[in-house]
Amino acid sequence: MNSVDQLLGIKGRLAMIVGAAGGYGRQCALTLAQYGANVALIDRNQDELEKTQAMVLAGNPEVITAIFNTDISTVDNCDQLIKDVFQKFNRIDILVHTAAVLQNILPDDVDEDHWNTTLNVNLRSQFFISRGAAKVMREGKWGRITNFISTAGLSGGLPGSIVYGISKSGAIAMTKNLARANGRDGVLVNALSPATLDTPLFRRGMKDDVLADLMKEHLRINAYGRWTRPEEVAAAVLFLSSEMSSTVTGHVLRADSGAELAGF
Repeated sequence: MNSVDQLLGIKGRLAMIVGAAGGYGRQCALTLAQYGANVALIDRNQDELEKTQAMVLAGNPEVITAIFNTDISTVDNCDQLIKDVFQKFNRIDILVHTAAVLQNILPDDVDEDHWNTTLNVNLRSQFFISRGAAKVMREGKWGRITNFISTAGLSGGLPGSIVYGISKSGAIAMTKNLARANGRDGVLVNALSPATLDTPLFRRGMKDDVLADLMKEHLRINAYGRWTRPEEVAAAVLFLSSEMSSTVTGHVLRADSGAELAGF
């Protein structure tokens, strides 16, 4: 074992990546695989999952991968996912949950369908998948869970993202509670607030002129004056997924390119 493998301690471990079909999820899979983790790739977009798998294996042919195409918005599917991943790999060591839905709907226009869709994917799935993974991790006395949140969970977000913000705020409370419940078994649970990426989630169905103005404003107030690269945030996930984070649990890591400095 070389010094990097010893420092990270993830070579040969199994990482579940929820939302692996693109964006941060895809990059987290690539980064963890680069340092020797086997990866369970989870999303409902089969074609993009296959692209992620091909990208992982192209750079890391020795890594073991598997695709799990599922809709995580139901509790039954979340529970079955844990069973399927464990049956395939006989272990779960790392969970990274990046999947989310975001619709631009003002408070007065929020209906039950929008509420349920957002909370089911963004919060309920994080809880039930985290809970299931933690049960397996406790048996091995080692685990790392990282749930993606958002600056909206910390600030409340923009008017049109109120339900999204509520879901992410709930994920913070969930993370702290699960960290407290699992720490004595070596299972660390943290949340990560990433920087904004130019992705379909960011664009979220906005008109072209509105999107252009928002993107221009984002770059103007961003502390870096540029878009964040996915691999920069994935490096923070690598830290939280490794032995380097052995004293970090119940924490919200803001890998957001200084979004707090812009008042987000």
